Amino acid sequence: MRILLVNSNDRGGGASRMALDLLGAYRAAGHDARMLVGDRRGDQADVEECDHYGPGAWADLCARAESGLRRLPRVRGRARAMAWLRRSAIPARWADHLLGRDLGHAPYTRRMLAGAWRPDVIHLHNLTGDFFDLAALAPLSRAMTVIWTLHDAWAITGHCAYPINCERWRAGCGSCPDLHRPPAIMRDGTAANYARKGRIYAASRLAVATPSQWLMGLVEQSQLRPWQRRVIANGVDLATFRPGDRAAARAALGLPRDAFICIFVAYGASTRNPYKDLTTVERAVALAAAQAPHADLRFICVGRGPARDDDPQVIAPGYIADQARLALYYQAADLLLHATRADNAPCVIAEALACGTAVLATDVGGIGEMLGDGRCGWLVPGGDAAAMALQLLALLADRASVERAGQSGAAWAAAHYNLGRQAGAYLDWFAELRAAYGEGEQIELQR
Repeated sequence: MRILLVNSNDRGGGASRMALDLLGAYRAAGHDARMLVGDRRGDQADVEECDHYGPGAWADLCARAESGLRRLPRVRGRARAMAWLRRSAIPARWADHLLGRDLGHAPYTRRMLAGAWRPDVIHLHNLTGDFFDLAALAPLSRAMTVIWTLHDAWAITGHCAYPINCERWRAGCGSCPDLHRPPAIMRDGTAANYARKGRIYAASRLAVATPSQWLMGLVEQSQLRPWQRRVIANGVDLATFRPGDRAAARAALGLPRDAFICIFVAYGASTRNPYKDLTTVERAVALAAAQAPHADLRFICVGRGPARDDDPQVIAPGYIADQARLALYYQAADLLLHATRADNAPCVIAEALACGTAVLATDVGGIGEMLGDGRCGWLVPGGDAAAMALQLLALLADRASVERAGQSGAAWAAAHYNLGRQAGAYLDWFAELRAAYGEGEQIELQR
């Protein structure tokens, strides 16, 4: 089977890693799988960046300018300069940007089937980032089997990835209370975006997957109305993320052998990110440390530097791209602290569980589904640092329960968050969908 995966990039957050992991799993299963991204950050030969520019002398000049920028060392403002060039090459993109339209003006999307290699299945992931023309969903899904795995709620809103405390997405959006919520837009085009999505979906034949029942519940209340739907849990590489010797992991990382170590992991773990909630975690740790001054409590924050550089109890290794080293941090920790204002089915929880690390998290989105009916960890209300601190204090006094939850988590992850199981579920579904769909319309997507 020829499978084309599509995602905004190949290196970044959980969706990028998931798409890249599935690419490898599909290829390992003997399928001809390739990946198309809006922003290629890695060097895998089977990952291709889409053509942001297209034909024409001016577009070619902009493309050459971007190529020159890419050869320079990473400097502040380079990404903004590249975005400016891409918009300038196709003026309609500037109109979209200035009017708050976020569905993409990407002519390359309509040339996806023009080459010699034509996929049997298109597996879509995150489509934000001005690299994919959402209007192409209709002709694509008429030509072949198209599956869209939603990693957030952007598909059903007027612009945001998560409608935190907002119900406008149920009735058409408009008068958006927060245009800066990622993916941010300049003007309130949310009503127009929402209406256009509805027209596109009505003309499409999409199969939709979500990693959590929570997100599927939102889809079922939305205008998306997929032809087929399925909940397929995210998987992790259990050869990398697996239980290990805690003492050995701590020795390898230079961490204290007998301390109670909590870890927080997030790509771009910034207090400015409206979906992450590092602030609640930091406050909870500080409260617990103040109330248990004799406990050797340490906090590892993977993703950014500590709020207080002079605090010896805080370890901040920054972003860790090496998955084996990240697994070592999980294996060294007693407890993953995960707080968020909005989330679907975060990969970091599956990774921690697979490593035998218990989880203390806020009860947001699909997180509760991941903890095996409470056997693998504990939930507290969202944004409640005091409740998290109180639970953390109880666990400091009962390490045996933390150990039991970690053991249960490893077994739960092996059964539910296996990458091979996830890839197999998708491959079986692809075959079912192709059989149900038939040959599709023999069309090309060029204008």
